[in-house]
Amino acid sequence: MSLLLYRLIKAVLSPVIFLLMAWRIFRGREDRESFSQRLGQADYPRPSGSLVWLHGASVGEVVSLVPVLRELRRRAPHLALLLTTGTTNGHKMLERHVPHLTGTGPAFIQYVPLDTKSATTNFFKHWKPDLSVFVESEFWPELLSKAPRPVLLNGRVSNRSWPRYRRWGWFFRPFIRRFVLALAQSKRDAERIGALGAPKVQIGGNLKFDADPLPFDPTQLEKFQAVLAGRPVLVAASTHPGEEEIVAQLHNALKASVPDLLTVIVPRHPHRGTQAANDVGRHCKSVKRRGLGEMPVLGGQRHTDIYIADTLGELGLWYRLATVALIGGSLVKHGGHNPLEPLKLGIPTVTGPHMFNFQDMVPALTTAGVLTISPNLASLTQDIQRLLTNPHTLEQQKALILQQMPKLGGSAHLAASHILNLL
Repeated sequence: MSLLLYRLIKAVLSPVIFLLMAWRIFRGREDRESFSQRLGQADYPRPSGSLVWLHGASVGEVVSLVPVLRELRRRAPHLALLLTTGTTNGHKMLERHVPHLTGTGPAFIQYVPLDTKSATTNFFKHWKPDLSVFVESEFWPELLSKAPRPVLLNGRVSNRSWPRYRRWGWFFRPFIRRFVLALAQSKRDAERIGALGAPKVQIGGNLKFDADPLPFDPTQLEKFQAVLAGRPVLVAASTHPGEEEIVAQLHNALKASVPDLLTVIVPRHPHRGTQAANDVGRHCKSVKRRGLGEMPVLGGQRHTDIYIADTLGELGLWYRLATVALIGGSLVKHGGHNPLEPLKLGIPTVTGPHMFNFQDMVPALTTAGVLTISPNLASLTQDIQRLLTNPHTLEQQKALILQQMPKLGGSAHLAASHILNLL
């Protein structure tokens, strides 16, 4: 009944869906050259033997999958893998990691088919996976209704999504009931996924705790380390409109006790470099931009207080230069960004009050004492000042992070064990 209703709604909305896909192709959000894969067509023949299909919707889910893929290859090097995603950035992430997997089994990268009857039928008719692995909350009706022996990894139902799923539980239940196993991130997620109909739910932890540290360019790291000459560095990462001014005010408040402080602001979207520089310029005149090829300067008339790092893909570099990291998106009501990225590098990390997008990991991090949530600007200033002005406190926090972070991992090992057992 649910699938029939879903198909009926899609039939009514088909003109809108067609225009939406055309718009996505036009905007480059769909891979024009590989769009046939979205229609369920394959670019490779199916290999003989067992095949495990693993799907991550976009970059975040793919990043969560990578440690599972490594563990699968370590324990079953000949196993054939089919890896799909629904976005061009997710596809690029797979292309970056898959060539470095060990083992001799093939690993195919494809776009997931559109959730239509014909596309999903074509996809499963060709690939015939022995096991279907989904990440987080990929509850697409056509895919789930046909997927052989579906498994859910890193399962979660956010506070924002839960009322909607609960209201429409009668619709989703026939599909979620098909999961042969659901590994939830937390007890709360396990209860919600079970309430939606999954027959076998276990707490598997959060795969993001096993993700790799962000990459960086060693040459650029050495270059900046030489230029900074030991200056304390506050990195405000992935900032959004309104946050750059707050960080500039924060810098001014800190400068009295940390006169050589360099604050590096990394806008979430690099094209906002000019806007970020203008917003900071209302509070601080000694500003330079990475996007213009400028370098920070210590001392003299060209001394740099704030450096706008408005380039793409260099967050791993800035975190490795940081004395303290401040997570953007948390000073305004955006919901924050991933705090694991600096913590995996042993960097003392603080956030503002708005981290609601990461409630799947924040409680574990604060309980372990490795993440500080500051409720307001005054408290944030005090928390960062305490770290920057007290070397002993700073080193203690670094040591705690390096001690506690490995204890929060292990979910990838558990997930791989369940997948291989189900095979």
